[in-house]
Amino acid sequence: MVGPSVRIHFGVKMKEVGARFCTPCGLINERRKMLTNGSSWRWVFKGLVCGALLSVLNLSAQGFPTKAITIVVPYAPGATDREARKIAELAAKHLGQTVLVENRDGAGGTIGAAYVARANPDGYTLLYSAPAVLTVAPLVGKPPYVYEDLMPLARASITPHYLAARIDAPFRNAREMVAYAKSNPGKLTFGSPGNGTAVHLAGEALADAAGFQFTHVPHRGLAPALTAVMGGFVDVVIGAPGVINAQVEAGKLRPIAQFGATRATALSNVPTLKEQGIDLALRADFGFFAPKGLPTEVVQRLNEALQKAIESEEFKSFVAVSLVAPAFLNASDYQAVVDAERAIYARVVPKLALGNR
Repeated sequence: MVGPSVRIHFGVKMKEVGARFCTPCGLINERRKMLTNGSSWRWVFKGLVCGALLSVLNLSAQGFPTKAITIVVPYAPGATDREARKIAELAAKHLGQTVLVENRDGAGGTIGAAYVARANPDGYTLLYSAPAVLTVAPLVGKPPYVYEDLMPLARASITPHYLAARIDAPFRNAREMVAYAKSNPGKLTFGSPGNGTAVHLAGEALADAAGFQFTHVPHRGLAPALTAVMGGFVDVVIGAPGVINAQVEAGKLRPIAQFGATRATALSNVPTLKEQGIDLALRADFGFFAPKGLPTEVVQRLNEALQKAIESEEFKSFVAVSLVAPAFLNASDYQAVVDAERAIYARVVPKLALGNR
């Protein structure tokens, strides 16, 4: 029993195993040596423990998942929440386990992100969010985690930002908005889903590109920000086009601009920022993140299930209503995208002095 265990867990050469353990005389002699050499016993004991743990982890990864998976959405219920729940429903069919969605909103998404960063890296606790909780938040504040604590797992979707104003705003387009802001320094208020979010950064980038200043008013998600602008508590809001456009079509908000490089087909009547003389084009993406250190086998299993869910016709039809496009990327490709985004924001954020806003 001792010989095979040592060979499996430690990779000891067979000749050495045979000489030391695989014969009665060799086993007796080795036992005598160990009784008089405490370090030898400790070496074998530590090795056996490590080997046992590795075996358990490998078996766990191979059988993944064996229980329900929880997806944390770090924003208040809204567009992102609905997207996550649809993916959860579709991915569960391929994983053979229940996939739950839980909202842990607040602090620009960092409360939910911190919760996932502290979770065990076993694949049972995931984050569905914009990359800004990693690429921007640590640059504008002090969340209880760092960039390296979470790993990109899979990208799900991309969408252009949409800028809209309260229905009685003293401007009707981006040019008039900029002129108003310059004539009334600090008066133009901008509602966002939270400090350090992708939307917050988009608003600050817009102000920087056009040469004016917003007064930023963070909220606990896009839904509360929309409520604030429709109630006249803030002047403009930026966010997902599907959610904002529904309020525009209902006559509760005024469309100002879309941030895409070209007009989205579903928003053909809304001009881009570039068309209105502002040299800026941005889009948002959402994806899955996990605690750093997720086993390779678990990453692959999740990627397979998420890809099938995200690239399904059912998900494509579901997000089309919200003017969102499915855009799956696996863990390694999404890591490259998020790393590139982080490098950009590391240069842009200090310039915009977001930490002081």
